[in-house]
Amino acid sequence: MYGKPALGTVMPLAGLTAAPEVLPGIPFARGLQEAAGAGFLLYCAIAAALLSAKFWFVLRSFGDR
Repeated sequence: MYGKPALGTVMPLAGLTAAPEVLPGIPFARGLQEAAGAGFLLYCAIAAALLSAKFWFVLRSFGDR
């Protein structure tokens, strides 16, 4: 305890030092993460387009009153 360093400081995450392609499921998880990121960006783009169209129609109809 006093003379020895903690195990985590000597070998931090020793099991995760292997190449990611060696671990099963990592390429699949990476593909899912990329697809989720692309879907989120698509969602944000559609939401921004709908909000801007709504504000455009509100401002356009505001002048008709």
